Amino acid sequence: MYPQLTIDVDLIATTTRFIAEDLLSAGISLVGVTKVLDGEPAVGESMLEAGCCGLGDSRLPSLDRLAGHGLAPLTLIRPPQPDEVRAAARVADRVLVSHIAVARALGEHASGSAVELLLCVDLGDRREGVLPEQAAVVAGRLADLPGTQLSGIAVNFACLSGLLPSVDLFRQAEDVLAMVADRCAGEPLLSLGGTCVLPYMEGYRPRFRTEVRAGAGPVFGSDLVSSVPLAGLEPTPPVIEAAVLESGRKPPPPDGPCGGDCFGHEPETALPDGDAVYTLIALGRRDSAPSCLTPLDDGVRVAGMTSDVAVLITQRVYEPGETVRFALDYEGLVRAVTSPFVERRFVRREADCQR
Repeated sequence: MYPQLTIDVDLIATTTRFIAEDLLSAGISLVGVTKVLDGEPAVGESMLEAGCCGLGDSRLPSLDRLAGHGLAPLTLIRPPQPDEVRAAARVADRVLVSHIAVARALGEHASGSAVELLLCVDLGDRREGVLPEQAAVVAGRLADLPGTQLSGIAVNFACLSGLLPSVDLFRQAEDVLAMVADRCAGEPLLSLGGTCVLPYMEGYRPRFRTEVRAGAGPVFGSDLVSSVPLAGLEPTPPVIEAAVLESGRKPPPPDGPCGGDCFGHEPETALPDGDAVYTLIALGRRDSAPSCLTPLDDGVRVAGMTSDVAVLITQRVYEPGETVRFALDYEGLVRAVTSPFVERRFVRREADCQR
């Protein structure tokens, strides 16, 4: 079935192992984040085998998939919605929180062991978390909640505002953790997110127990914020393959008034000025976007895309049923994984797994 997304699980394991070992040399652990692959258990298992100390995901159903395959420990890296709290307390070993009412509800629904809490602190990205000056008061209230235990703090970088990480910001996070350390159960933990922190770790030696939450790095082998490969790694973008519907030579479009597309935008097309081979494939904006696709076949470029098809300009005429391959960027992978029309194929040396 096409479109087909191929994920090389063994390659993810190799990349994860490289990152985990590099961090471990500085006394830092790695949490593998599976959200870009929708909590795929095969990927989560490979991350744990490759040296991750745990797994994280932002969506509770994805975390539940991991738990259903016996994978642990699990961190919910987005605060749960009110109607998710009961399930979050059942599935997650740790939860990132910033609101006391949510933490209290988690404790009320905890059964057996306490739910670990990581207090989100906003160092400037402005996506989530309490401000540093509020952290001590909030941490004190969290530490007194029954059914939970405060493990430390979590910070994020380059998510909303684009604020880049730095050793100075890591030290600021440590200063905040120092203020709340006496309210933590056990050794205080600093949780840094996400892959974008990796290029800034050189020379950083943590004062506290520290982890990095990363998903894009293990999957792509790159820091997508800076658009460069991680040191010592080659980029490993996932590949999507789409089937040709029609292909043939056409003249350029005629002159005339043009309107917007069905999305309310001026059409983003790059049509040639002369005759060219136009090749239609079964891959649309419901599955990806033109800017997300890098053709892997020679003589192919994306001219435009509508809801359900893309138009390519190709050097040769294709037969219906032939396929064309593309490397995906992060947005493209997210779109493909969440599209019900894309078949997902997870490749391992011993077996292939299709979703």
